[in-house]
Amino acid sequence: MDWSWIVPFLALFTLLSVLVYALIGKKAIEERKHDPSVPKSTLAVDGPFGGVGFLRPVSPSARKLDQVEPVLE
Repeated sequence: MDWSWIVPFLALFTLLSVLVYALIGKKAIEERKHDPSVPKSTLAVDGPFGGVGFLRPVSPSARKLDQVEPVLE
């Protein structure tokens, strides 16, 4: 029996699987993109911070370093 057909078969099956997975993912992303109930990303231009959410300063409550346990003691 000749087994030389299995490598091309597995390669084509893998490519087909990746293509189907990508198309399903694209469809899900497009549906989420057009859903008005999904919150916009902070990095989106039309989001709550106009695409610069990563430039916002950290809130003062997150900077309470005196309440943090020391690591090396």
